[in-house]
Amino acid sequence: MKILIVEDDPILREFLLEVLDGGGYEVRESADGDAALQCLQDFAAHILITDLVMPHCDGISLIAKVKRLYPQLRIIAMSGRSRNDLDIDSLQLVQALGADVTLQKPFLVEQIEAAIAQLMPRH
Repeated sequence: MKILIVEDDPILREFLLEVLDGGGYEVRESADGDAALQCLQDFAAHILITDLVMPHCDGISLIAKVKRLYPQLRIIAMSGRSRNDLDIDSLQLVQALGADVTLQKPFLVEQIEAAIAQLMPRH
């Protein structure tokens, strides 16, 4: 199972990388949406885990683009902010755009593991 982590916070990104790599997943990382789109050209991820608030290409834009370019890619969206400046619940918005699972930061390791398990193909 291949997972791409998109998170601008290097501490959280490294933590998720260690947890998922230790769980036996093939993991890549990107610091923003633009880098993630570049990565997806060569890395056929099964699951995308993305933050919403990032510089350059934010998670909302990334999810919209990914759903158009890679409709089969499963998405976990995470955010430490529930509402943006327009008073829109960002996690509800990305669900409407196609995110499969949303997580409010901070979350427990067990929650990210459960979200991934929920998205894994059943045989």
